[in-house]
Amino acid sequence: MLSLWLAQITGLALFQGRLFRAGGAAIVASALVLLLMPLWIRFLRKLDATSDFESQSFQTPPPIMGGLLLVAVVLVVALLFAIPNVQVLAILAILASYAVVGAIDDIAKIRTKRRIRLGKGSKEQWMDKADGISARLRLGLYFGFSLVVAWAAYRFVPHLQAATIALPFVKPSVFQLHLPGWAFVIFMSFVVAATANGANFTDGLDSLVSVPLVTSAIFTGVVAYICGNAIWSHYLLVPHLPGVDELLIVSGAMSGALMAYLWFNAPPAEIYMGDSGSIGFGGAIGMMFVFTKTEMFLLVVGFVFLAEALSVALQIGWFKATGGARLFRMAPIHHHFQKTYQDLYRRRTDANSKIIWRFHLVSLFMLLLGLVLFFKVR
Repeated sequence: MLSLWLAQITGLALFQGRLFRAGGAAIVASALVLLLMPLWIRFLRKLDATSDFESQSFQTPPPIMGGLLLVAVVLVVALLFAIPNVQVLAILAILASYAVVGAIDDIAKIRTKRRIRLGKGSKEQWMDKADGISARLRLGLYFGFSLVVAWAAYRFVPHLQAATIALPFVKPSVFQLHLPGWAFVIFMSFVVAATANGANFTDGLDSLVSVPLVTSAIFTGVVAYICGNAIWSHYLLVPHLPGVDELLIVSGAMSGALMAYLWFNAPPAEIYMGDSGSIGFGGAIGMMFVFTKTEMFLLVVGFVFLAEALSVALQIGWFKATGGARLFRMAPIHHHFQKTYQDLYRRRTDANSKIIWRFHLVSLFMLLLGLVLFFKVR
């Protein structure tokens, strides 16, 4: 591990401090993404790794799978700066395994849409396959990986063995939900898979998914740092979770990589994150909420993910219940606003920018609200 190696060589305790290591992880992750992403974009363009989604201004659609580089950077940087424990390794395992599922989905999209461009089928004939692997298979893989990691975490992380769920507005010492061990493992798996699915739905406009991922990482990083400190957690009446403060370094690596990615993904995007990034980071963020015992606060801080996933579920349910009627003009919800704003603005880019900025502002507001609710409103 780089930080401990530097501490041994220099004799400076500075390199062992969590705040220093978190800041170092964020800076190094940002620098690596800024340095490597142009090369990655050129490489993907040579492979014709593009989708047929319309870009906001480029005639040639940007390549997808930008998230694969982000995942690789976060894995390397986290291992360099974090002191590995069960919680760090579990999050990195979810990040890597979910990114593989997303990469398979991205490759399936690229291959199918390449066949469409070569005239080997129409878009209508291949629509089911053009979205990658089936939703049922994707969800099955989500739950399969998360069940294995959640079971291992339940066995080896002491504060998870109580199988409790903290509720907003209630002190943990007053009341918590208690579940049987097997039910708690399933609950953890559901949180991870649902967050990954919500992030995947959110990745539909330039930079739309990046900011809520950053705000969620910042929230869990701050909570992890406070809850990992016995004195501060006692003062703020939050659970003391030994070892969870090491997740601050993972949060720093994620935040740094994602913010540097915005340099290339800001409208108009030069590259898309793709399922490899949105699913990977979504799953990792979900596991971080589990380890910090803030699963219910995901409904607040991850409000954008919730709204996107819920809009899809409501659209499908309403369509089936009414025999073809639509609750929204299009789902996920950002496409509904896209259709609505296109009636108000002459240029599509103006409509998209309005949606993106308003979603970003919602994410930032929900971050502040989540921090206030968790630390002070009890």
